Amino acid sequence: MTFCALPYEEREAKNSISKHFGIRGIPSLLILGPVPANGGERPLINKSLRGLIESGDFSDFPFHPKSYGALDQAGGDINNAKCLVVFHENGDDDEQKELIDVMKAVSEKCNDKTGMKFLWALNQNGLAPRVRAAANLPKMSDKPTMIMLDLPDQGGYYVSKEADITIKNVMKFIEGPGDRQQL
Repeated sequence: MTFCALPYEEREAKNSISKHFGIRGIPSLLILGPVPANGGERPLINKSLRGLIESGDFSDFPFHPKSYGALDQAGGDINNAKCLVVFHENGDDDEQKELIDVMKAVSEKCNDKTGMKFLWALNQNGLAPRVRAAANLPKMSDKPTMIMLDLPDQGGYYVSKEADITIKNVMKFIEGPGDRQQL
């Protein structure tokens, strides 16, 4: 897949585009829809594509935003929205697939009423070890770890004691996350 890019020398154009689309970090990748039939501006489909493209999975093209996904593909979402994250780096393939299914189901059940993102961390690389360290989470184990990051609330987070990741238990954690901790 090919993408248009601005040459580095085009700082004024870059600043104008960044301001228009609310882009604060580079490199950034966004996707616009087609020009409307009656003309006018192309609609923004998604402004957080970098992680999706880096993953190499193009199956969801044109990449309409979802309220769930891998932590490494979350982009700026973890900084801009409350995020429920389940870590299960040592889980086997079946456990990890089941966890993903639970997170997708919870996302659908919440139906964007919460504005929350539902993320999973299933490998030992990328953001997972950094988030684990920042939140003083235990080392990886055979049990999943569930947290709620609320970085927009000045770096707040909540840690669940529940290791059985079911729709019911995740919903219970969302409704009563417990004591707020600070990054």
